[in-house]
Amino acid sequence: MKYYKKYISLTLLLLIFSCTPSSKSAKKPDDDFYEKSRKLVLSENKINQEYHFSIIGKEIDEIHIKYIGNIINSKKDTLKIINSQNLFGLLEESKRGNGSVYIYDNKNQLIGIYYLADYWAIPLKIENQSLVFSYDNYFCNQTTKISLRDSIPKKIFIQCTKGGGNLYNFKPANEITN
Repeated sequence: MKYYKKYISLTLLLLIFSCTPSSKSAKKPDDDFYEKSRKLVLSENKINQEYHFSIIGKEIDEIHIKYIGNIINSKKDTLKIINSQNLFGLLEESKRGNGSVYIYDNKNQLIGIYYLADYWAIPLKIENQSLVFSYDNYFCNQTTKISLRDSIPKKIFIQCTKGGGNLYNFKPANEITN
């Protein structure tokens, strides 16, 4: 009986300490799988090369990343632009997706993100210091250019059809929580 009580006490202590984050094990944004994947792509420095990463488990969790290039702004700072598309779900037939545009500085430090609602809403290329969003499908058929030359806009409007589109907000890195 004495052994049984010690075993239960030890198990409870292990559970308590494993559930309480320590200052050493507290997760930093750079420790995130997705951020590590984006940093790996940036370190490869291959513009327009697409990379695919997956977390293997019971559910689908895939990320497709493409470094689409650099924009030199009016202050002569380099902005590195990454498209990120995430697919997730329980089954292959029911997976969903979303897209994001990540902006980094020349030292590969995250400046901020545009979270886009649609997997396909990412910019296709960079042209004249602008992100080029171009659609030609059943739902959308417009092209929008967003200039980053003078600043990173707080909000961007991406035209989908002649009658409408979507408004997206820029989220600076210091406001992002994991």
